[in-house]
Amino acid sequence: MYLKVMKLPVVVVYKTTYRKKEKFHLKVFRDVYVDDVISTTKRKPLIPEDSEIVEIGVGSIFEERYMKKYKITKTIKEETTAEKTMRELQTIVNKQRGQ
Repeated sequence: MYLKVMKLPVVVVYKTTYRKKEKFHLKVFRDVYVDDVISTTKRKPLIPEDSEIVEIGVGSIFEERYMKKYKITKTIKEETTAEKTMRELQTIVNKQRGQ
């Protein structure tokens, strides 16, 4: 039997510049491991290169905690591969229907 293993969401709080008053950004990754987020040798990093990672957590509970702690109102959620595929298929269907 084939069992699909669900990956826990990785929640990252980062800031883009090193100024004191810089806003914090919260990003949630669904289909990645923590090592992929932290890695600096990736060709296309998941977090911008010039940003500083403030905190990182594994699990959905960290999203709420970090939003309260850093007073963040908007989160950036990365799409899973299945969601990306469904979105692309939906655009193709809409084009064929003339929408």
